[in-house]
Amino acid sequence: MTMRNCHNCGQIIGNLQEPFSFQGNVVCKTCKILLEDESQTIGIIDNKTETEISETPAHSVEQATPLFLYIPVSRLILMSIISFGVYEMYWIYKNWRYVKERDHLYMHIRPFWRGWFGIFYCHSLLRRIHEDEEARAIQVPLFSPNGLATGWVVLIIISNIVGRAPGIAASIIAAFIPSFLCLVPVQNYVNSVSEQRSPGQPYYRWSSGHVVCLVFGIIIWALLLIGLGAE
Repeated sequence: MTMRNCHNCGQIIGNLQEPFSFQGNVVCKTCKILLEDESQTIGIIDNKTETEISETPAHSVEQATPLFLYIPVSRLILMSIISFGVYEMYWIYKNWRYVKERDHLYMHIRPFWRGWFGIFYCHSLLRRIHEDEEARAIQVPLFSPNGLATGWVVLIIISNIVGRAPGIAASIIAAFIPSFLCLVPVQNYVNSVSEQRSPGQPYYRWSSGHVVCLVFGIIIWALLLIGLGAE
């Protein structure tokens, strides 16, 4: 007799005398999570026969909704530089949006303003990510939320001070002050949890917020380079 437990919801997903192969994967009947690669899996999923399941595309298995913003680290770094740090405000906003919707805090959180005033809400966001029970059940975080948040705030303030100095060179230098490095360990943790929780999960798409940050950055960079060439 074959018996297995889903690591995501804990339900027994196998209890059959003759298990069969379903595209080499194990899928939970209850939460539809793709569990692991094996040569044998459960015999029935959602009351479908072996033939029906074998004809079902692999991508039809539902993916779990990410706990936080799931993007490649390279996107975080490049977009932060291109947008002069505006993308980091968007990063804070989007993660607070996930918290609001997942915890149903519709009357208590205004993600846009928490992103706009990120220096006041970065500490609480990183602590939420660090202490999230569902994420910790998959992987214990190793980053220091208070240390990284404090470092980010300090670097953002330095970047703003440098950017206000006269001369185009000062603005260019300000864009490369690496405040984003304080968010990279957090993004690495979020990505690791997301990949273990839902293998094959696609990254968050290029949304309108991404486009706004990108266009803003391109315009500012174009103006700076034109001004630098005119000097």
